[in-house]
Amino acid sequence: MVSILPITESKGFFEQLFEFIQPETLMCWEFWVVASAILVVAEFLTMGFLLGAFVPGTLLSATLAAFGVGMNGQLWGFIFGTMVGLVILRPIIVRHAKGRGTPSNVDALVGGSAMVTEPITPSNSGRVKIRGEEWRAVADSEIQVGVSVTVVRIDGNSVHVQAQN
Repeated sequence: MVSILPITESKGFFEQLFEFIQPETLMCWEFWVVASAILVVAEFLTMGFLLGAFVPGTLLSATLAAFGVGMNGQLWGFIFGTMVGLVILRPIIVRHAKGRGTPSNVDALVGGSAMVTEPITPSNSGRVKIRGEEWRAVADSEIQVGVSVTVVRIDGNSVHVQAQN
């Protein structure tokens, strides 16, 4: 004999999801640790230290949750830690990251040498050849054709040079 089980309607996906998403579930220390891990992985993929700035907030909230602080305290801890990350840590890390590296494009020309191809005077610009390219050049002193110069800085499409000693 075959027994027939009563047919009961199962809960839908969203009903099950809303049962899971309760403040008690989301405000436990494990949630904050998982959120920290996700932010760290996402930061390695983006490298702008924007997502990483949220990590101090999630770690502070995880610590508060581990000590039994309620949801409001954890959220305030997240806000405070995130502000510390955005206002204090992010500028330091971004400045440190930008300080390293090799200059590229026109920034790589500063400090390099060039050869004067048209005379340069303080009142008139001349031309110099840098790495095979002609540039408009400006100098504080008169420099004749054929003199080797050093690039001091670049302003737009002009290079500021000085004679090498």
